[in-house]
Amino acid sequence: MNIFNDRDLSWLSFNKRVLDETLLDDLKIYDKIKFLAIHSSNLDEFARVRLAALENEAEQSSPEEREMHLKALYDARQEVYNQSLASRKILEQVVLPQLRSHNINLYYGDSTYLQEHYEEMIHIFMSKVLSYLQPVTITSHTNVFLEDRMLYFLVHVNAGRRLNDLKIVLNIPANSLPRFFTLSKVDDKHYIVYLDDIIRIGVQSLFKNFEFKGIYSIKINRNADLHVDDDTEDEADFVEVLQRGLDLRKTGAPSRFQYDASMPETLIKFCHQQFQLEEGEMLPVGHYLSSSDFFRFPNPNGGSLQQANWTPLKHPSLSLYGNYFNAIASQDYLIHFPYQSYDYVLVFFNLAVLDQDVTEIMATFYRVAQDSHIVNALISAAKNGKKVKAFVELKARFDEANNLHWANEMAKAGVEITYSIPGIKVHAKAALIKRRENGKEKKYAFFGTGNFNEKTAAIYSDMGLFTSNPNLCNELESMFQYLYKRQQPAPFKHLLVSQFGSLEKFVQLIDNEIAAAKQGQPSGIIIKVNNLEEEEVINKLYEASRAGVPIKLCVRSICRIKPGVPGLSENIELIRVVGRYLEHSRVFIFHNKGQQDIYLGSADWMKRNLRSRVEVVFPVYDEAIKKQVLDFIAIQFTPATKTQWLSPNLEPMPWEEEVKQYCPQQSFYDYLKNQQSQ
Repeated sequence: MNIFNDRDLSWLSFNKRVLDETLLDDLKIYDKIKFLAIHSSNLDEFARVRLAALENEAEQSSPEEREMHLKALYDARQEVYNQSLASRKILEQVVLPQLRSHNINLYYGDSTYLQEHYEEMIHIFMSKVLSYLQPVTITSHTNVFLEDRMLYFLVHVNAGRRLNDLKIVLNIPANSLPRFFTLSKVDDKHYIVYLDDIIRIGVQSLFKNFEFKGIYSIKINRNADLHVDDDTEDEADFVEVLQRGLDLRKTGAPSRFQYDASMPETLIKFCHQQFQLEEGEMLPVGHYLSSSDFFRFPNPNGGSLQQANWTPLKHPSLSLYGNYFNAIASQDYLIHFPYQSYDYVLVFFNLAVLDQDVTEIMATFYRVAQDSHIVNALISAAKNGKKVKAFVELKARFDEANNLHWANEMAKAGVEITYSIPGIKVHAKAALIKRRENGKEKKYAFFGTGNFNEKTAAIYSDMGLFTSNPNLCNELESMFQYLYKRQQPAPFKHLLVSQFGSLEKFVQLIDNEIAAAKQGQPSGIIIKVNNLEEEEVINKLYEASRAGVPIKLCVRSICRIKPGVPGLSENIELIRVVGRYLEHSRVFIFHNKGQQDIYLGSADWMKRNLRSRVEVVFPVYDEAIKKQVLDFIAIQFTPATKTQWLSPNLEPMPWEEEVKQYCPQQSFYDYLKNQQSQ
């Protein structure tokens, strides 16, 4: 038996779980639409990165291993296809009927248009759409390039004896215009139409002198797995190499080609040849492609059709202080985003800018917000004469250009910028502030499980620790010295830092629990991560299970471990939580003879995180904060409709008895709200 689940199929099982949210009776219709969009967007990224990577692995594998790699590629493609069909079925059989029940009608497929709407669509086409259309006739002399993720039509017309059949690629300008247009209200009912259908109707007038034979949606995904040769310490050279890589990403090889399932076989073969596709890359889907545009689906009825936003809570004690430095000097503070306000992080940086006693600010950046308040604060600090250092990771996938932009803006203002380290990514999320107090230097740190990004902080569930603990602050400064000067740090005794013994420390912590279990003492391990893939760690967890250590795992996405297998992992239980927020925090809890060693941090248990990145995992020493983390975990593991217990093959296990409609995220919000009011 293979003791590891497939990496990519395990991620796809998570994406299927996202899609399953749309089937929950208690979820409002526009929240179902949001999950439909998330699912589609996730599949796009999977096609651009993982399908492309699997193709490359198959092409480059040895003859002995090629069959194994080809099977992995086939299985992943098949699951992507199955989920695409399932998504369309849910749209047609769940979402559209529920919209109609609220008097919202989306014209779909072979719908018959009301006369006034038909005329309105023609008007929209002529006045708003036509100028954006760029038809290109495919001939032996034209080279038609389909851009990644862009929507197109393949138009088929007969132009008479001389020209005969013409195939025309026509863009669907959903990147310039709304994908959905709201039409006039009729009999108290709202009507919405796809941009695609406005073009379908209007475009026939462009070819009125031709025999119109058909119009079919097509879309391509291209390899976006950017491989940059970063084997240089010269930052100017690296930036130039990165820019060339970003340009090449736009022309990556095809990884998925979706087309209207009604397209005739002759045109399918034509696309296969014209766009240089492999047969396995071609997936017949539906009339409409790219459900990710449902993020912007019109809501004429307002907020009643979607769940109300939760107002970010105040921290019960940190909010009492005008000067956070005075507060943090006396004790540690843990903030839970977005349950509690991200403003605490913004204020922390803003105070550092304004406080005359602050002498130096250091921070790492992995994914910077488009309009980053934190970066602007650092720019302001540098302009006001403070010493500011920022490490900006330029190899954060799909954020390379934005990170480079902000790095340049900070450099212009006088911030000392350090870019990527050759061969590794810096994924740590931490900041250090130095302040003069009573003639001495005092250090303050922030450690996070998520990025310094106020946009994602509104939808990702993360934790952040404010501390002035000298042991943690001094070791964090040591890590910064490594990032800025490549200065080898002394061994870390408190922080777990990838590249500097974090994997070995995790193994030691598991070994301690194994030893306790073998001696008949209480033991236990609780792990919450986004991804669990590293085989050395998984094998160590299997060893712990066989020794009798009870292990609880909460893994959001990639999960290669097989729980509950007799003789291998019967003491391991595995859950997955999906809700309004994306579960993103990483929590590591080890019983340690009742002391409950708790760590939080940026590192997943993946090979890349533990071996080829710089990550920071930090201990929780404050007993009140420890209790709060343990309460959070207990809530996550409460039987609930939003929590799935998973089988060895990552299938959801049926409940033995009826469970209440219970959402761990709602429960934890209520828990924090109750603390706020005390």
